[in-house]
Amino acid sequence: MSRRPLYGDVTQRLVDICAAPAGGVVVDVGCGSGLATQLLLERFDQVGSVVGVDPSPHELAIARTRLTDPRVRFVQGRAQDVASLIGPVDVTVLSNVMHQIPATERAAVITGCHRMLGPGGRCAVNTLFYEGAVPSATRRFYASWLRTTRAWLQQRDSDLVLERSRPVALQTLTPQDHERLFTEAGFAEVTSEEVEYGWTLDDWEALCGYSVFIEGATGLTGPTGLALGSEALTAALHTTFRELELSEVPRRWLFVHGVS
Repeated sequence: MSRRPLYGDVTQRLVDICAAPAGGVVVDVGCGSGLATQLLLERFDQVGSVVGVDPSPHELAIARTRLTDPRVRFVQGRAQDVASLIGPVDVTVLSNVMHQIPATERAAVITGCHRMLGPGGRCAVNTLFYEGAVPSATRRFYASWLRTTRAWLQQRDSDLVLERSRPVALQTLTPQDHERLFTEAGFAEVTSEEVEYGWTLDDWEALCGYSVFIEGATGLTGPTGLALGSEALTAALHTTFRELELSEVPRRWLFVHGVS
């Protein structure tokens, strides 16, 4: 998914929100494989350093291979603990990270980001999973896709896992809830913006390989379950696009920004 032009456009928009000062320090919280980190360097070539933080050693290994700029360093750690990992900084960015954090812990993450920032520092986040991400006009697409996915699984002696606790990504908050997290953490000039993007078949197919999405849509977990879920979602997606004669389906991203 991170290699899709759509994802790059979304990340670029997030990066553009932040005004990093010359010689400043920027932290990419939940940096993953380093896409946002790379865009931060390209967008703000005057920054002194960029620190990528992520709990996954696998993702950090990819990021270190991708970025060899001496101004970049990577630190293993959780977003919930970021204030204890990094000293004073000027900008914090969380690119598609919030939906991977339990809802009860998101306030602590934003508060930690505020603690890292000096006066006038900026924090910006975006997320694909929030209340309002799905335009009402696309409900038919999702219903058809899920119905076709379930039929595909049942033909292979499997099924959707219907009785389950709500996955972390589906512990969704409204834009106002996100603004409240920022305000209660101490941020000023808090703003949020919902931006709608047209998703092509290739974009949706890339999402079918994202474990968070597979679990949320099917309830399947573990290596075998995720592989089966990905195959089912991909096959059903092609069928749905064909039967509904679709060229793209819109979905929204939420962007939230505050100043310390």
